[in-house]
Amino acid sequence: MRKVIFAVSVAGTLLAAAAAILGIAFVAGSPTSSQGPKPSAGQRITTLNVVNVSCATCAPIVKAALSRIRGVIDVSVEERAGASATARVAHDPRLVTPSALAAAVTEAGFPTSVAQ
Repeated sequence: MRKVIFAVSVAGTLLAAAAAILGIAFVAGSPTSSQGPKPSAGQRITTLNVVNVSCATCAPIVKAALSRIRGVIDVSVEERAGASATARVAHDPRLVTPSALAAAVTEAGFPTSVAQ
């Protein structure tokens, strides 16, 4: 079971319920999205542009969708103005491609493209 860390807000109860449904551990704490994942040997960082991130539950859903993918090591999601977000994903490029990462988030309901 992977742990997803995000700040508890007014919607904390809903986030905990969503985490339980998605089969991930809910751990309240300080968000780490401003730092982002750090690559180690053999890893790659891919940056994704995500749209329709408009509420408190969106970023954790995006993070959960990415975290379930084989080869994903770490994920951070930083919300931006205008109902969008940037997701930074540390992953093993031998197991998952940037386009597969974007496709998984798009399939979760958030149109996504790989940042250039």
